[in-house]
Amino acid sequence: MLHIGNERVPLCSGINRRSFLQAGAAGLAGLTLPTLMQLEAAGSVDYSKVKIKNCITLFLVGSPGHLDTWDMKPDAPDDIRGKFKPIDTNVSGLQICEHFPLMARMMDKVALVRSLHHKTGASHENGQRWMMTGHDFNANNAQPYIGSAISRVFGSKSSLPASIILPDKIGNTGTSTPHGQKAAYLGSAHEPFFLGGDPASSDFKVANLAPAEGQTEFRINARKDLLTQIDKLQRRAETKTTRDFDTAYARAFNLLTSPETKKTFDLAGEPDKVRDRYGRNTFGQSCLMARRLIENGTRFVTVNHFDTVFNVSCWDMHANGGSLDNTYADYERHLCPQFDWGFTALLEDLDQRGMLEDTVIAVLSEFGRTPKLNNRGGRDHYPSAWTNFFCGGGIKGGQAIGSTDKIGAAPHARPILPPQILASIYTAMGIDLQTTLMPGPGSRPTRFVEAEPIEELL
Repeated sequence: MLHIGNERVPLCSGINRRSFLQAGAAGLAGLTLPTLMQLEAAGSVDYSKVKIKNCITLFLVGSPGHLDTWDMKPDAPDDIRGKFKPIDTNVSGLQICEHFPLMARMMDKVALVRSLHHKTGASHENGQRWMMTGHDFNANNAQPYIGSAISRVFGSKSSLPASIILPDKIGNTGTSTPHGQKAAYLGSAHEPFFLGGDPASSDFKVANLAPAEGQTEFRINARKDLLTQIDKLQRRAETKTTRDFDTAYARAFNLLTSPETKKTFDLAGEPDKVRDRYGRNTFGQSCLMARRLIENGTRFVTVNHFDTVFNVSCWDMHANGGSLDNTYADYERHLCPQFDWGFTALLEDLDQRGMLEDTVIAVLSEFGRTPKLNNRGGRDHYPSAWTNFFCGGGIKGGQAIGSTDKIGAAPHARPILPPQILASIYTAMGIDLQTTLMPGPGSRPTRFVEAEPIEELL
């Protein structure tokens, strides 16, 4: 038996009760709730024993230099090793940058992947597509964002969307090609919900939940009635699979009218000491919001650390003196401390609440940065080697998987490709990539990603 999204597809040999039970929790990922309840009533499965994990990805738009953060080369020449020094962590023999002191105390929970690489182009968008979908593509053959795939497989478990991106979508990072944060052929019901506001702002509100100025409750309800009628006509013409899902219209109005949803997005309910621990900045408060969303029913959250690389202090350290003028000073004063506080607060908070074992945290970026400093003292795009990392959700922490050569120019041991990162997230969330498929373009069964998970992580 293969599972395609929320539909079960029999193989020629069929399936019996024993083989279904042997398929385990991963096989349940493709079932609709009504089908699952029928099987439970028949004694075929005990849903209470199924453990579906959540995921938070922290996407560092612009991409930190690996030699300046998590893969330092202190014995390399000056123009390669950079200005920062390594420090010891609570894992013997594992060092990271001096500007991550809080993270250094928690490295026993973190698994670094130091041998990431790809060869399809050095634009931000190339790397974003790889790390958001497990594929590279163009506008004509778009592939779905991992959060949309999770939404398609598991569905929603509360009034909140299954997949949310905050604080906002990725905007201009250099080219007009896709970033990889769309549902693509999975359809509008599985588009990620974009927060559209800054949680650190004193007047923060969720842009997509606020009625337009001048919209009365009567007009909102009238529009809802009209959309409901259109939706009924649409459902009659669509397949059963589509009818099993709430439409994007229904989701939007559920969000607009749900008191529980609005409460989840209200950070004012958090103690000041908690908000301070995360950091009173956009990234820190977005990490706190991510915890609240997972706690209240969202399955997959991505925090974009920046939505552009132009005219902002971000990880894209070209040091060009113009619109990309990020330097070591930006790393030291702003970026590293922001990340160190926000990431470790999230890890600590989830752990203290008993949520860490159910939540995979993946820290991702689109590429590394050139081993040799440019003539301005910065580093340029470099997809030939970089570091990302995982924790929580059963991930085996306290290790570095793979390595780069002595100047960080290329993988030296255990080369890892981006699709393996996505495969690891899917597997950590309980999806068996060998037995669970998605409906691809034209409803043809398709694999989530053409790769195996990183076995050392799980």
